[in-house]
Amino acid sequence: MIKASEILERAQALPPLPGTAVRLMQVINDPRSTVDQIVEVIKFDQAVTGQVLRICNSAYFGLARKVTSLSDAMVLLGTMKVLQLVMSVHAKVLLAKEQTGYGLAPGILGKHSMAVAIASAAFGQRFNLPNVNLAFTAGLLHDIGKVVLNQYVGEEFAEIIRRVTQRRVTFAEAEQEVLGFSHEQIGAMVAERWELPEPIVRCIRYHHTPAALDPPDALVDAVYLANSVCLLLGIGIGEDGLHYRADQQVMDRHGLHEANLEETGLATLADVRRVEEVFTREAAATTAAEPVAS
Repeated sequence: MIKASEILERAQALPPLPGTAVRLMQVINDPRSTVDQIVEVIKFDQAVTGQVLRICNSAYFGLARKVTSLSDAMVLLGTMKVLQLVMSVHAKVLLAKEQTGYGLAPGILGKHSMAVAIASAAFGQRFNLPNVNLAFTAGLLHDIGKVVLNQYVGEEFAEIIRRVTQRRVTFAEAEQEVLGFSHEQIGAMVAERWELPEPIVRCIRYHHTPAALDPPDALVDAVYLANSVCLLLGIGIGEDGLHYRADQQVMDRHGLHEANLEETGLATLADVRRVEEVFTREAAATTAAEPVAS
């Protein structure tokens, strides 16, 4: 049986998050950060800045005037929306590949991650978290362990699925039994190596098991509920879906009912469709602008 340490060594081949994204997460994690400091981190990444400005000027936002700078975009759209766009652009490439080990076609993990990010921000606002952008980013990266574990899960896929189907355990529980570790654990270890902020690492590690934390963590609860809602609605679902139910204790401590989850889920579905349209147009525009090789 392969060891977690061996997987981490092989994970060195995984492209790290761009330095801009890591620095931005560190700035987002600091409640004392100013808009000027945030712009300072982003503005030197010309490729991402260009993409974000094109998206801001798309029909999706329908702004009355053209956005020509990040500062301009933050004034017109709000800092939170622009930061979410920046983090989405950074994470898209990493999450876009096929995850055969999890029964996920190309782009599905990215779609699921985007949906969880949007729903995490919604729950973060509902819980009055001081940093909703942190909730969005944690939701976006919660399944990063699947990118690393994908090839190894594939080798043990049949046995994991047998346990999920016959014993009605979750995919994460079956992973733990068969592999000796789960995608949450591997994801958290990779996030630590990337030196991501500790609250994001914690969300990655406990996004299936918030009850393991004492005292509870509202940020982890937000990501957990967002992931549960998206799986139950089939957003980015693979072989590991449909075996999750939101923990009643988590719902109770935030005064939530099934209707609240459904409401958040439907709003998330609508947002995901709009975001997909924006990124599809952006990809088409980028391809059209590329010079043809002679």
